[in-house]
Amino acid sequence: MILKCPNFQSSFWTILLFILFSGFATAQDKTKDSLSYYIDNKDYLKGLKYSREKSKFYLENKDYKKYCDVSLKKADIYFMLNDNPKSFETLFKALKIAENHHIVESRIKIMEDIGHRYASIRDFKKAKKYYEISLNLRKKNNLLSDDLFVYQRLYKALFYLNSDSVTFYMSKIMRSAKKSGDFSRLSSSYNNYYTYYSNKKNYVLAKKYLDSCAYYAEKSKNTERIVTSLSNLGYHSLTVEKNYKKGIKQYLKILEINPSDTVSQNVSDTYLNLSYGYEMMGNYKSAINYMNKYFHVNETIYEDNIKRAISDIETKYKIEKIENENKEQQRLMEEKQKNNQKIILIFIALFAFSTILFYFFYQNLRLKQKNKFIDLDRQIKQNIINATIDGQEIERKNIATILHDSISALLSSAGLHLSAYAANNPTENSEEIQKTRAILKEAHDNVRDLSHELIPPLLAKFGLFHALQDLCEKNSNSILQFEYSSYVPQGRRYNEEFEMRVYFITAELFNNIIKHSKASKAYITLEENNNQLLLTIEDDGKGFDTSKELLSDGFGLTQIKSRIKHLKGSITINSKINAGTLIYIKLQIPK
Repeated sequence: MILKCPNFQSSFWTILLFILFSGFATAQDKTKDSLSYYIDNKDYLKGLKYSREKSKFYLENKDYKKYCDVSLKKADIYFMLNDNPKSFETLFKALKIAENHHIVESRIKIMEDIGHRYASIRDFKKAKKYYEISLNLRKKNNLLSDDLFVYQRLYKALFYLNSDSVTFYMSKIMRSAKKSGDFSRLSSSYNNYYTYYSNKKNYVLAKKYLDSCAYYAEKSKNTERIVTSLSNLGYHSLTVEKNYKKGIKQYLKILEINPSDTVSQNVSDTYLNLSYGYEMMGNYKSAINYMNKYFHVNETIYEDNIKRAISDIETKYKIEKIENENKEQQRLMEEKQKNNQKIILIFIALFAFSTILFYFFYQNLRLKQKNKFIDLDRQIKQNIINATIDGQEIERKNIATILHDSISALLSSAGLHLSAYAANNPTENSEEIQKTRAILKEAHDNVRDLSHELIPPLLAKFGLFHALQDLCEKNSNSILQFEYSSYVPQGRRYNEEFEMRVYFITAELFNNIIKHSKASKAYITLEENNNQLLLTIEDDGKGFDTSKELLSDGFGLTQIKSRIKHLKGSITINSKINAGTLIYIKLQIPK
């Protein structure tokens, strides 16, 4: 944890999501049959057709157990197709069959799936109801065990409902880690308890679990777990216990673990926290020393300045190169056209009887050349747009880095020196000094906010998918709701340039929805298939006539299309008046 962003709740949600998603890995694999094959290959239409035929066959032959199994997969297909009403209808119909024919295992599975469907639409009260019915059925039929996946799902529902029972299921999840005897897993589990109780502001109990987390981290010999526990111990000491000496001791241990690491972000943050701890102890000399070390780690700002200057030159060079290539190609085309005209004139003089034939040939040649000029001009404009946007994106990133790592740090340093001066000269602690400190703080906050607007910190630290989910949450309000769905494996990252371009393309499309669509709901879905990233963006707004829109493309949409083509991708826009808009983007993932 870093004192410049003291936010227990953010850390808590990160760890909670880790628990929830790691639970999904324990789910039982479904039988691999033809229907599973269609689902795995996302051939949902064939899957639906096959499931309907099989459902009818099993009903006619009174094989109700297999009918229920097929219905579960059919409900999955409807869910994948975002048709929740049909998914629920399929499940409840199967549930009625299972109840009428006393098929206990099918009833349990269907109840759990119904609960999961309600959880997916954030109706956690109903989700909890069906999870508990499922558990009661298991208990009644002696089918309970400590490692059931439904505990993880019920835990999630209870957490969102702020239920007191959530700790009961936390312990069940912990039980599996204890049975495994894996020290790293135990450390992680205790760390979950620490963050949970910290969020509840029960710092005494939180400290108890934090100590257990540190104990098992040491036993695990896992450097990452040890550093995490020490960082949390240091943070707890500085912010909760106000024991700055103890907190400093924990952060110094982090530096001792890997003394050769002097340039990483973790070391930079550790220096910053040490500076804060020494400042709070009044040891301004040490505080300034560690602040200077923090500056040393971030001295790459000078390299960024050079890169920015080079980037400006490269951008201008690309544009000039494209323009020069255009002039050269035009010159060659004009020369070729003149040569063709001379040849035609010679043939006309020699063969007067073929005038009409050569006339048509000449006209056809001119038309082809004209089309080539048009295509060439279009390609050049597109290349200029791409080169300009490349420069803008690089500039955007460099400015954000300079603001965050240099100017922000300089403002903090100025405030620190001012504090040191005020402490050494208490008689001169005038109103002007207080105002100056307030102005420095306000400037620091404004610089930080501006750097976050230029390049979202989530995009750099956690990747494209966390950044897009955050973008949906930030743009959602009482008038327009953005819903985010991703079927890309958790933790998937691409190269930095690709993620940044996809993020800004999506952000521009979101702006179009907000400004023009008059929609109440919008959806973004992400998938990965055959080394391609697939984005589907849909809204229920007023729509537009695509044939007319194509004739008068706005510059924003032109930029987006050009950017997607530059990324070796494609975009398809389907829209009708008063019928919403569906945008489908397919991008090649860079190696």
